[in-house]
Amino acid sequence: MQKKLSALVSVLAVGTSTIALSASGAMAQSVELIFNNTLPPFNETYQVGIRDFAQDIIEESQGDILVTIPDSALAPADRQYEAVRDGIADMAVMNISGITQFVVLNGIGELPYNAPTAEAGSVALWETYKEYFEEVGEWEGVRVLSTHVLPGRQILSVKADLAPDEPSDLQGLRIWATSTPLVAAAEGFGAVPMDTPYPELQENVARGNLDAVFITPGSADGAGIRPNVTHVTQIPGGLGTISFATIISEDKWNELTEDQQNAILRAAEELPRRAGEANDAGEVAVEDVFAQIPTTVAEGDGLAAFQTVMDEQVNDWIERAREAGLEDPQAALAFYQSVLDRELAE
Repeated sequence: MQKKLSALVSVLAVGTSTIALSASGAMAQSVELIFNNTLPPFNETYQVGIRDFAQDIIEESQGDILVTIPDSALAPADRQYEAVRDGIADMAVMNISGITQFVVLNGIGELPYNAPTAEAGSVALWETYKEYFEEVGEWEGVRVLSTHVLPGRQILSVKADLAPDEPSDLQGLRIWATSTPLVAAAEGFGAVPMDTPYPELQENVARGNLDAVFITPGSADGAGIRPNVTHVTQIPGGLGTISFATIISEDKWNELTEDQQNAILRAAEELPRRAGEANDAGEVAVEDVFAQIPTTVAEGDGLAAFQTVMDEQVNDWIERAREAGLEDPQAALAFYQSVLDRELAE
């Protein structure tokens, strides 16, 4: 049975893959939107970007829009774009790394140095999308309602006596890396990238299938691998990160009335900031625990060696962005950085 959300009623179930709310009789003729979800209920992106956003849509539309989150995913995480574009679902929050064959420009948010905090990176990505990327028209068949990023990834060792302070320390090791720049970084460091689903991370670490993970402490804690972390190597600004987009089917969007469209847009206002803040909060919550784990901040020649590899990802994005139709990728990067600077200064 599909679970329906209504701003007019209260929570009936908590701790499942969705929140379950009953629809009132007054909503019987409401427009229904199917919001696909592949994230667990404790995930910050699910809580803010799906659960709360769905309820905000209902509230802003005064019950004229009903949002339904299926009990089980209608499409796997790496097929959400196609599912929304092709009408299997109406909405989704998706990791863009699975659609690099369709979307290049939003990858700016995944680049090294570009997510010093999730909030700053999310706001920078959204403003850059609106200023530079939207008009290029990469997102065929869907409309982008919001974007956000996770905090910059760091190097967390799950192998005894592994404390890397330069890329050569990672040579030949198995590293969990889940976005295009992170996979490329792992390969550039001479490691073997392992891209497995997040829910399977704990099992893979427990079985000894990984030596290190490109992740943040908060995400490591959420995956249940904190007890396995033996060392943290911090890269200023992060190795790169994971970028998300919240999308709605263009066909479904065009079926909505102007009032319904405006209700969704009002609900989406500041969603990049809210999603970023939620993910940053997850990091703050584990700071004291991870402070007990040996930590190295990369610096000097070691940091320079990491940055040599990381800079290649930036240059690669510039080339691909130009091929994708962005006239001045450098200007977009400069704009993104200016938003980061503004956000970090506040």
